[in-house]
Amino acid sequence: MDYRLLPQKSGPTLMFRQWKARGSNVERAVFVGHSQPTHSGMLGPLAEGFQRQGWHVFSGDVRGHGRSTDDTQILGHLPAKTGWQDAVTDMRHFLEKSFEQIAWENRMVVVPNITALLTLEVMKDWPDLAKHIVLISPPPNQKTLALFGKAFAMARMRMRNADAPDEQPLHHLYAFLGSHLKDRSHPADVMSSDRALIQKVVNDPYGWPIPTPAYWSNIFEGMLTSWRWPKDAKMKPGTRCLMMFGGEDAMLRDGGFLAPIERFLHQIGIDDVASERVNGARSALFLEEDKYQISQRVLDWAEGTHRPQADHEEMAVADLASSMITHMGTAQNTELGASELVELCYNAIDDESRWTEVIYRMIYDAELEGDVSEEDMQARISQLMPHWERAFTLNQQVMMNATLGILLQTVVEKLQIGVAILDRDGELLHANETYRSLLNHLFPDLAAQGNQDGYDHRATRLLLASANDEEAGKDRVIIFQEKPVGFQFYPPALHQTGLQRKKPASILIARSGAESGEISSDKKVLAELAYGLTGKEAEIALGVAAGQSLDEIAEQLGIYVSTVRGHLKKSFQKVGVHSQAELSARLMSGPIGWLK
Repeated sequence: MDYRLLPQKSGPTLMFRQWKARGSNVERAVFVGHSQPTHSGMLGPLAEGFQRQGWHVFSGDVRGHGRSTDDTQILGHLPAKTGWQDAVTDMRHFLEKSFEQIAWENRMVVVPNITALLTLEVMKDWPDLAKHIVLISPPPNQKTLALFGKAFAMARMRMRNADAPDEQPLHHLYAFLGSHLKDRSHPADVMSSDRALIQKVVNDPYGWPIPTPAYWSNIFEGMLTSWRWPKDAKMKPGTRCLMMFGGEDAMLRDGGFLAPIERFLHQIGIDDVASERVNGARSALFLEEDKYQISQRVLDWAEGTHRPQADHEEMAVADLASSMITHMGTAQNTELGASELVELCYNAIDDESRWTEVIYRMIYDAELEGDVSEEDMQARISQLMPHWERAFTLNQQVMMNATLGILLQTVVEKLQIGVAILDRDGELLHANETYRSLLNHLFPDLAAQGNQDGYDHRATRLLLASANDEEAGKDRVIIFQEKPVGFQFYPPALHQTGLQRKKPASILIARSGAESGEISSDKKVLAELAYGLTGKEAEIALGVAAGQSLDEIAEQLGIYVSTVRGHLKKSFQKVGVHSQAELSARLMSGPIGWLK
């Protein structure tokens, strides 16, 4: 494979790739396209499959995809007013370069998703583009779906920067496309059931971009215009077309939308239309050459050695929406007004499928009403969008907080820090295993009596009873047998819950291993990073926090007490405290134990 850079009069320089065949006397060429979340650099296995059979293979990144980007044309963006036509121009440029000096009967186009739509646009005034045209999982020619998508994008453009990446449309689009999948755990699961492949696409720096609202507006505009042809436009007689889709395809819904596409292809003069279902595959089947031998399937069809014909039953958009609404738990004949749709949005904070239900309901209603205008669809979505935005934001915050909680728990366990959550009366509500282990060490006689649940509560009360009663309700160091063993504090975030009985009010951090005076390397490194302490300063500061005297620290480190005091003085300055007690409190007061 090698590549060329194709300069443009306006827009970014385009990435154009080619795999030249060797040993063939016949000049044959195939252009392979990419989808929205992919780029031509991912098509190597598919291209090599054609190349081995004696075909020259070409591909390229449409602007806003892959490496066809620059400072003015970012990844995942198309200009709001001209983006779709710019992309059509790119596609024509690629096809012209691919088919130079190639006879019509020896040309083939294999295009999925967005490049399938772009190819349809090019075909309008290039009737002899290629004899063999393969459309893989093309967005269907269903007007209501395209109108909804464009209206959604336009509403996002009014709320946010049209030229900046916007996660919400991507999230909802792929949730909508994947709502029929039972094993969906990531939006990209609509592409494939192969987790390794999905991870590869998501990790690719030029793959799975977060598009801008302007990008989506262009894509759905293209979905409307590419299937709308001039009355007299016809393809060259003899042109053949193969529709290929996965058995779990999100676009063609198991072939339900094939019939209207086939009728359209016949209307534009393509008499030879075949369709093939690839069982087990999804929309990115063109990335799974090794598994499904896509190139060989296509060539068998092109050479006439195999005539694929997928059985399918036509499905109307209203029927699809109705079945999915029922699948999500509510009856499709339940009429929902604006307030009910808003309620569905807020229910999505707990149940993400409700967002998708909103989409299906709006599509269902529009389809039943008949020819809904683009303006009317935009008005409906614009009314709902502020509530949708708030629900999505809250959901993302919940997810982020849950993620941070899990990560924090991992850090706490790594550093062996005991954590307990207490109510306003000091009653234990929750504790981790490290905290319980420390209680067992501090109160061995009580632990010997058994009954772990009751023991944890009794031991916590004894631990708090050893603290200064005058400091109750305030952040305080917990001293047990003249040694600091923990720190109790009242985070502002718990203020409201702390006003209620049996609800979280304070957090007690207990220091595992405090009795030994040992300092782990993890704690030392974290103290250095958090406060800019030197290695020696960190050891001394953590020793003080562990309840050791300066003499004990000096003996343990093999240095003079005066040297210990010098290091400690510097630690006070860096940590921002004035005494050993303040230092101990500061190092123990953070969410991971000592570190604030």
